[in-house]
Amino acid sequence: MNKLQELKQVIQNPPPERLAKVEYRSHFFQMFGISVVCLFLILKGFWYIIFAFIFGIGISYSQGMTAYAKYKAISALLKPEDPKDFMDDPSPTRRRTKIINHTFKGGIAKWASIIISVFASFTMIPITVSRWIMILAYMISIPLFFVLMYFFVFYWVALYYYKMDRKLKK
Repeated sequence: MNKLQELKQVIQNPPPERLAKVEYRSHFFQMFGISVVCLFLILKGFWYIIFAFIFGIGISYSQGMTAYAKYKAISALLKPEDPKDFMDDPSPTRRRTKIINHTFKGGIAKWASIIISVFASFTMIPITVSRWIMILAYMISIPLFFVLMYFFVFYWVALYYYKMDRKLKK
């Protein structure tokens, strides 16, 4: 199987714990979205929307908790992954994320990438351009800087320490 077919196979068959995690997070983001929209409508004077607000939050919460329980059950069945096997993961983004999280012990690299990308965007884009160009520039530059920082710079550093750690443990 060549690399393209292997990548298609990986995309078509994500691991079950990843699907369960996406599911419970989507329900909680849905709850957040319902809250924002309903609060906006209540502030605009549509006070009778409060019943839909309570109903929508209740449904999203119950679905989210059910999905979270499913995620916890699936996660409890899985044994912790051995760091030596990270390089064998066929998904490039999942492999890079596992190596970065293992090397930097959690989400420090992700938050550092977010902060650096926002700061870099603010310093590189002049405030004298028009508002619409500035909005477009920020919408493009912040995710671009994040991807460059997280998946290339932090991965480059993490991969070096990951390989050193593997050599020391052999």
